[in-house]
Amino acid sequence: MYLYGASGHAKVIIDILKSMNIKVDALFDDDDSINELLSIPVKHHWNGESPVVISIGNNLARKQIVDKLQNCDFATLRHPSAIISPSVRMGRGTVVMQGAIIQSGVVIGSHCILNTGASVDHECVVEDFAHISPQATLCGNVHVGEGAWIGAAAVVIPGVRIGRWSIVGAGSVVVHDVPDGAVAYGNPCRIKPRQGDISSYSDITSVVPNQIAVYGAGGLGREVAGGIEKINKFGKERWEFIGFYDDNKTAGTEVSHYGHVLGGMEELNSVDKPLALAIAVGDPSVRSLIHSRITNPNIYFPNLIAPSFRILDPKTFKIGHGNIIQEGCSATCDVTVGDFNVLNGSNVLGHDVVVGDFNVLMPAVRLSGAVEVGCCNLFGVDSVILQKIKVGNNVTLGAGSVLMTKPKDGHTYIGVPAKRFDFE
Repeated sequence: MYLYGASGHAKVIIDILKSMNIKVDALFDDDDSINELLSIPVKHHWNGESPVVISIGNNLARKQIVDKLQNCDFATLRHPSAIISPSVRMGRGTVVMQGAIIQSGVVIGSHCILNTGASVDHECVVEDFAHISPQATLCGNVHVGEGAWIGAAAVVIPGVRIGRWSIVGAGSVVVHDVPDGAVAYGNPCRIKPRQGDISSYSDITSVVPNQIAVYGAGGLGREVAGGIEKINKFGKERWEFIGFYDDNKTAGTEVSHYGHVLGGMEELNSVDKPLALAIAVGDPSVRSLIHSRITNPNIYFPNLIAPSFRILDPKTFKIGHGNIIQEGCSATCDVTVGDFNVLNGSNVLGHDVVVGDFNVLMPAVRLSGAVEVGCCNLFGVDSVILQKIKVGNNVTLGAGSVLMTKPKDGHTYIGVPAKRFDFE
């Protein structure tokens, strides 16, 4: 048996081989200054010797070495203390270390690392060159993309997809999908697309912009497309805008200079590779309905946040996914924003504000301190909600109105002070 890589990671693999009564004949390493490791000779040129295990923890480095060692026989290693279901499928070159647990129906690709004490629950998929670090936990039906790294003691909740060549920080709790080439960290995790130098831990392909489309080819859709251009211009993220989806317009219809309609919901649910999507529809209930109809696991929903968005206290700001925040908005401290909200421009969120899901704030809306907002509400242009007011669900607040008392769900409020308006 031969190892490629003479480092600390190799020492652990040597222990695994000893426990399996397999002799290590030699190691290979590109560093000419290393001549032995644990009394085993280190060579500097590979001449076809095999079988080989890549004993390097860096995912990109493993991939590069595999690409270099053409026609090599790669061994798969499983420490005897690992608990592995008989139904697990595992590719060549993968290493399962001491105390790892891999449950029923799991599929693991080639040249992966399942590190010390890692736990992979039922029906997970771990693609090639991924690394599941010590004590990390993948709950059931998690999908880890090629080259992704799940940090030590991180937890990924059931059904989440981790994108290709992305990083999940140590100790993080991942509650939403992570796109390709992103960094996720914290509890709950926050997602930050990687930029600039990728040499530390990534794949060469991660400098290619992630593809993104907009659902809704109307005015808001054009605004969002323009916002994506501005985000790219300011270097906040890297997106390749590919066009619009809309059930009410024929495929091929041009949408200003931004692009054309790619199809409707049927076409979107047939996309066969990862695609970011922004739902650019102004009606809160329709936004929620559109989201419920998207069944394609390749679709994920990033936050699209204008570079001018100001946060007074970033340490206490929390945000979900699928939100659209346009120019001139601001939040102070201890603000929480849920999923799939639209902040149309110049919105102000005061201290301790909580915004739920699928809400639409038209331009210049102001939420005073400790306001709580539920789901699927629409607040008109220049409307105000006074401090500590709790807004439930499906409430409409008219333009220029000032809400001073708690509204009832499902009703429209207009005026100063805002009063319930019944359409008759």
